Amino acid sequence: MKVEEHYVEPASKLMSDYINGRPAIRQYFSYDPQMESFEERLQKLQSHSVDRQKVAGILHNYMAPNGLSKAAKQNLASFREGAPVVVTGQQAGLLTGPLYTVHKAISVIVLAKQASEQLNTKVVPVFWIAGEDHDLAEISHLYREVNGRVDKLNIPHTEYGKNSASSAMLNKPKIASFLEEYFRSLPETEHSKELHDLAFGFLESSLSYTDFFASLLHYFFQEEGLLYIDAADQEFRKYESPYFMEMIERAEDIAETVAASEESLLKDGYTAVIGAEKTAANLFITVKGERLLLEREGAEFVANNGAIRYTKEQLLDVAEKTPELLSNNVVTRPLMQEMVFPVLAFVGGPGEIAYWAALKGAFNVVGMELPVIMPRLSLTLVNRQTQRLLDKYNLSFLDVAKDQQVAVMRNELMESIREQEAEELIVGIQQQLESAYEDIHRQFSSISKGLAPIVEKNLQLHIKQLHFLKNKLQDEVVLQNSIEFGHYASIENELLPNGGFQERIYSPFIYMNQYGPELVKDLLALPMQYDKNHKIICL
Repeated sequence: MKVEEHYVEPASKLMSDYINGRPAIRQYFSYDPQMESFEERLQKLQSHSVDRQKVAGILHNYMAPNGLSKAAKQNLASFREGAPVVVTGQQAGLLTGPLYTVHKAISVIVLAKQASEQLNTKVVPVFWIAGEDHDLAEISHLYREVNGRVDKLNIPHTEYGKNSASSAMLNKPKIASFLEEYFRSLPETEHSKELHDLAFGFLESSLSYTDFFASLLHYFFQEEGLLYIDAADQEFRKYESPYFMEMIERAEDIAETVAASEESLLKDGYTAVIGAEKTAANLFITVKGERLLLEREGAEFVANNGAIRYTKEQLLDVAEKTPELLSNNVVTRPLMQEMVFPVLAFVGGPGEIAYWAALKGAFNVVGMELPVIMPRLSLTLVNRQTQRLLDKYNLSFLDVAKDQQVAVMRNELMESIREQEAEELIVGIQQQLESAYEDIHRQFSSISKGLAPIVEKNLQLHIKQLHFLKNKLQDEVVLQNSIEFGHYASIENELLPNGGFQERIYSPFIYMNQYGPELVKDLLALPMQYDKNHKIICL
């Protein structure tokens, strides 16, 4: 396993401007996304109010069922003694969801180590599991390659209604059936049975999506001492009670400042990804098992199109006595993280950083400032088969990802093997037909205007058949050169599935199946600098 690093321009203008230090976007953040910002941020955290004993106890209790490694116990002790944290988070996807979930965890671990050395003080990595999220469609699928194409395997989830990932009790037989199909679609290797048994063992011991996710998170990162917590954990929610109350009290000011920030972002040429409304409450409430978005209507907080209503006093009472019924949205989740933890840095992907760009004012409303917002590490794994194909066609990762060279080569090959004479013959016949049908159209129209549509329809039937012949001709030509076309498809499916980086599509289990269960451990052992360069890992 070796690592190469190259800069790849982000698809997002905001992300490009942010990591490249352009003032237009930096004004929306409190710190530059550089480790040089940590010392100033650390000084600010000295006044951060946090009940470290209580929070550490909650983390301990949540992690205990999976077992607490020696490194995790040490990190909990460091947190109790005053260590700041670097935080990342993600929804509880099946088999961890896409690779970037693992990359986020790797990012906070690497960043915490490098920050600890730089600051000469312990920094602890924390993973915030968004178990409160009820968008189960976003986490109930897996991608695999089938017959030369990237295929999405959707796992039924409608039976869970609007339950969150932490409250939806898994239909284990149904999920097991789909996971069996997923594993059958992977090539059989020496690691396949072990990984199958690993996944199904964790499924058997899990009750919810979040349980399943947390088990894998523990498996991958226990030796690094990664701390993790489910945002929907009831003990955690009770600790957050006063913070929910503050969010309710400041709901109007928070909503107005976020909406104003998005308007400003739009004027500066960026996209408003939150779509903030001045009437937003930026909180959810669970009613009869359904997680419902709250909005403000005059002095009231309403949900379900106004069918459910609370006065501010009633909602404050919920926050005080049953805070487990409340949960955060994309605006208040970052606020809650900062209220609960002394956050040195938050690690996020491009979409998350676009959210955070609108939140500086909201943090100010509650007397806080944004932590250092660091882009997560971006990695692409290159297996041996793909590396051989890259070598065969004299291609690099940048040729594929940046310059789209595979598409160019495919087009060039197609042009070189086309049966031009046969194609021109078909085109000529179509032109003759269209010319002849002009005469037919005139003759038929002179007899009856009602015949004109029939003539046109008849012509289109002939043209459709000619197109069918042309497509069949092209298919046969491609079939005769299927090896090269297959190679091109294999490279793109591996490195740029669906036109984007693999880390947004594939589960780590695909690469563990090829490399082995030690994949994540070995990735963490690589000498990776925390910078804006994309990491290409040759397995």
